[in-house]
Amino acid sequence: MAQNSVLFTTISLLIFSISSHCQDLTTLKALCDVTPHPLVCKSILSVELPTSVSEFASIAIQKSLEASRHLLASLDEHFPTSGPLNDCHLLGDITVIQLSRAFKITAEGNFLFEVNDLLTLLSAAMTNYETCLGSFHDVKSEHVVNDQLNILIRVADGQKLISVSLALTKEAWLTSGASLKKPPPRILAEEKKSSLPDVSYVKVTKRERMIYERVKVLGRKLLQSYPGGNGALKVAKTVVVNPNDVNGDAFKTINDAVAAAPTKAESENGYFVIYVVAGVYEEYVTVPSNKSYVMIIGDGIDKTIITGNRNVIDGSTTFASATLAVIGRGFMAANITVRNTAGPTKHQAVAVRNSADMSAFYKCSFEGYQDTLYAHSLRQFYRECDIYGTVDFIFGNAATVLQNCNIIPRLPLQGQFNAITAQGRSDPNQNTGISIQNCRIIPSAELVSSNYSVKTYLGRPWKEYSRTVYLQNFMDGFIDAKGWNEWMGDFALNTLYYAEFNNTGPGSETAYRVNWPGYHVINETEAVWFTVSSFIVGDSWLPSMGVPYTGGLM
Repeated sequence: MAQNSVLFTTISLLIFSISSHCQDLTTLKALCDVTPHPLVCKSILSVELPTSVSEFASIAIQKSLEASRHLLASLDEHFPTSGPLNDCHLLGDITVIQLSRAFKITAEGNFLFEVNDLLTLLSAAMTNYETCLGSFHDVKSEHVVNDQLNILIRVADGQKLISVSLALTKEAWLTSGASLKKPPPRILAEEKKSSLPDVSYVKVTKRERMIYERVKVLGRKLLQSYPGGNGALKVAKTVVVNPNDVNGDAFKTINDAVAAAPTKAESENGYFVIYVVAGVYEEYVTVPSNKSYVMIIGDGIDKTIITGNRNVIDGSTTFASATLAVIGRGFMAANITVRNTAGPTKHQAVAVRNSADMSAFYKCSFEGYQDTLYAHSLRQFYRECDIYGTVDFIFGNAATVLQNCNIIPRLPLQGQFNAITAQGRSDPNQNTGISIQNCRIIPSAELVSSNYSVKTYLGRPWKEYSRTVYLQNFMDGFIDAKGWNEWMGDFALNTLYYAEFNNTGPGSETAYRVNWPGYHVINETEAVWFTVSSFIVGDSWLPSMGVPYTGGLM
């Protein structure tokens, strides 16, 4: 009788376990139905048996990483090459790094504590694949052979896996009982004031001290401490770029100076500062992913100038056309001008492409026509910068805040119109968008001279879930009354998110704005989510860079 009782209990527990598992599996399959790619999501469940949403998300990230590694191996067979495959190889390499970091977060059990990093990494990985596909579109004459077609299929499949990972990660966070949007400490924030501290050098030399004193005398308030923070910005090493140096102590090019920066640098080691003396530098500068915490300081806008003219008409891709391309984490630039001089007839021609997480530009100028500033991915901040352009001249899919900047539309080609932004959010779960706060939107001299013969809009939807907000800006009267323009027909008008809050000036009137479902005039409560403290969690990284900023609304 006792043996029968034990057997009955064992069978009951087994039946309960199977029943519970089936119920959990049914719940997870139902969860798949609300992701952007249900079949891809359910295919993971056909080989894995997660016991929770967070475990499901972790498995999905692991599958995404495996797929990206296979893709990179396929791309290695074609490398080195040129054009779209070259872009895809670089982007594939970056994606593997980002997904490895994301999987490490989940594997170490830091899911809830590092959810912003997790969502940011997955959003960027998706953007990388979107960019790879876009590069093939840029080079229209490119003949796609079978091997390339297989790569494109792998890219598309990998993108779907990452999209599922993103959806499950967000769902796991929401079902954890935590709030995805943790409110900032206050709605109205005081500006983090500039002050010049005594700079802490990890290894001090007389020449480095001399350079810092020069920076101080020139009034570049860059190396500053955060009031109430834990001390001054640390500088590990300072080097000089000066082609006319007769003593042989300075680098001749910016790229040579970047190459001298240490690899795998950590923020606690201090910044590698590159001081670029006034002059025109005709070079294409890249700060790669293995060069973290690099800071480039010039002698001022229109004094230290980096210039190039790559463009899609002459065979480049949009991604590869940048005069300055930055990828390394924690990048910082100040007091420089970056130009792409290709001109309006060459169409897409990028001045700056930024794919660097927790990066900042302070008192810089970006000059081009179409696609001037490519805010490609991850978290970015721009303060007191000048941005010139015509068509879609601030674009990309980073989480970006531009604060106290001058945004200056120029005169485009005949038959074109100006669109200030073209934000590229392609998935509803990406934590990306463009937030423009307390900037001045004013016409260039040539646009004024033309008697405003072209229309200028605040933006248009490059991708389906395009997200752009304008907070507390001055808009001059040349902004078209409808405010925003279509990309093509009714594409994305229901799924985009465009918003305006407390803008001033003759171009800020919202009475005649578009009536799209995705357009909103928002209140203070909603606007605060797109401020520095909330949208790019700037309080956790900007103080260590010494850039002044306002965390909340002005």
